[in-house]
Amino acid sequence: MIRLRHLAVGLGLAVGLAVVSLPNAQAQGKKAFAGTGTGTIKGKVTLAGTAPTAAKVKIDPNHKDAAHCLKDDTNDLTWVVGPGNGLANVVVFLKPPSGQYFKVDMGKKTWKDEVSIDQPFCAFKPHVNLLFPDYEGKPTGQKFTGMNSAPIAHNSRVAGSSFRNPAKNETLASKGSKVFAVKSDNQVIKVNCDVHKWMEAYIWAFDHPYAAISGEDGTWEIKNVPTGAELQVMAWHESNMNTPTEVKKGALKDGDSFDFTIKK
Repeated sequence: MIRLRHLAVGLGLAVGLAVVSLPNAQAQGKKAFAGTGTGTIKGKVTLAGTAPTAAKVKIDPNHKDAAHCLKDDTNDLTWVVGPGNGLANVVVFLKPPSGQYFKVDMGKKTWKDEVSIDQPFCAFKPHVNLLFPDYEGKPTGQKFTGMNSAPIAHNSRVAGSSFRNPAKNETLASKGSKVFAVKSDNQVIKVNCDVHKWMEAYIWAFDHPYAAISGEDGTWEIKNVPTGAELQVMAWHESNMNTPTEVKKGALKDGDSFDFTIKK
């Protein structure tokens, strides 16, 4: 049963190409979402049941960089659970009705000028990331940078859908960086290091800024969201890689707050 304040979400529904509205919405004949105002929504993501014991990443002890890799925290980041079973790294985002797109007020900026992922040891940090790289088919100016602050070589392989973000692979020397050209996509974009194959991170790249990532306590907040007309709020966790699940369907109001639970 769906409730506004508390929603049990089993991330297990298949999702097609309509998860995220694609660029050039006007050229595709889509209509602007008919919201009547803007507001802020927020909530908390909770893991159902007992929090799992943190698993360790399987680092090859014979790898030439093992000594450096093992200097850092080597916990697997799939389930990052805080006090009260708050679950981190869940992406919450809005989805417009079929045939519509979000008209964004570019003067009300809530997004960063640059998003970066670093590799100081042998894990990508942050583990989950948000991008707003383009709007109505034009770049927003936001940059995505892969960094390597480690004293060893890394690389970054960034791959989303084959037609929006075909795989790009760049070697990053120690203290090096690379700006990657990323487009909004209809699926999660994976980041891997081919030098250290256990490393992975995730990016959701949207053609709107209405998204957030739950923090270490499970809380999230999205500002300046369109209100007053029916839309969907979606949630994604890496445990079900390609299956964002609908959290709520209806007209949002400024100040709406709701929690939901993800089952392991």
